[in-house]
Amino acid sequence: MASSPIAEYKYRKLFGRAFNAHKDNYVLPADDLELARLDMQHDIFKYNLGNSLYVAPELVRKALRPEQSQTPRVLDIGTGSGRWALEMASEFPNADVLGIDLAPTKLTEISVIPSNCRFELRDANLPFTEYIGLFDVVHCRCVELGIPNFHAFLFNVAQTLKPGGILLLCSGYLQLFDEQKESLPVTVEGDPRFTWIQRTVGETYAALYWRPDNAIHTQNHWNEWLEENPNFERFFIQDIYSPIGPWPSGLDKMRTYAAELMRYNIATILYSWKPILLMDGIPPEEVNRMIKCTIDELRQLKARAYSKWVYACVIRSNDPWSGMPEKPIPVETSPSVVFSETYLRVRASRSSTGSR
Repeated sequence: MASSPIAEYKYRKLFGRAFNAHKDNYVLPADDLELARLDMQHDIFKYNLGNSLYVAPELVRKALRPEQSQTPRVLDIGTGSGRWALEMASEFPNADVLGIDLAPTKLTEISVIPSNCRFELRDANLPFTEYIGLFDVVHCRCVELGIPNFHAFLFNVAQTLKPGGILLLCSGYLQLFDEQKESLPVTVEGDPRFTWIQRTVGETYAALYWRPDNAIHTQNHWNEWLEENPNFERFFIQDIYSPIGPWPSGLDKMRTYAAELMRYNIATILYSWKPILLMDGIPPEEVNRMIKCTIDELRQLKARAYSKWVYACVIRSNDPWSGMPEKPIPVETSPSVVFSETYLRVRASRSSTGSR
């Protein structure tokens, strides 16, 4: 999809929210409220990485060092609000930074953008034929809901990297974890272990799981997909548990602020999940009740929970690019035990009876 003026872009309206008009497999909104939430989430990621925009800082800085014969280039896929791309352009004024997304970022309307940063409307599911071998660093954060075939996507992204270039991945699990970093129990209302936040996350997970284009298990396969991809020579993967609210003891000032932001981020994303739950057939009054009770729980820190985020740094090999094999490794699509099996059973039962 070629870049186009913001004024010409049309949004889809659904349950009072605006969504990108190009693809309906990305199920989160693209309106001002969601872009503001993405800005907040961007700050959380930075603080969780020690106020850094990326993992592996030595590798990234080396790839973007100014004393090169060619201008270093950075690609941000699924740029969202555009904050990561904008801040990378400011941190590396010698580099050219391109952010692409299905929907326009409001930065193009209200901000002064550095001359080394630009944004385009583009579908990342399409081949990157115009970007072959152009970029020193490619960044993809929380894009999997819009990429049904992430396995093939990794081959396409590898084609955009220069030899020795760096791919930075980040994604979150649609699951919560307790103080011991074990999966929060999936229980029903009335059980002493019941939490509204897990109920809401579980229902959202179930709604997404039953979509034909679901990609909610993508990060479970990063290790095997990167290992078998001949275009990458090495990689490492890192998990970070981010507390939802400042309930853990011993947090420093930065992580305390990140925990507060995560609590507010979860409260805000509930409204972004609302259309998903409504489309899944849950009555509006029940969705509103779930949101209200979850926000009350968050406000009072009743549920001590972590969200889990996974980061990967991947190095492009020096070998010529290889396409995806005709018979790729099969993907296991059944739910992992860490996810909300209870809600999958409930959803299947409701579907068989034709009711919610």
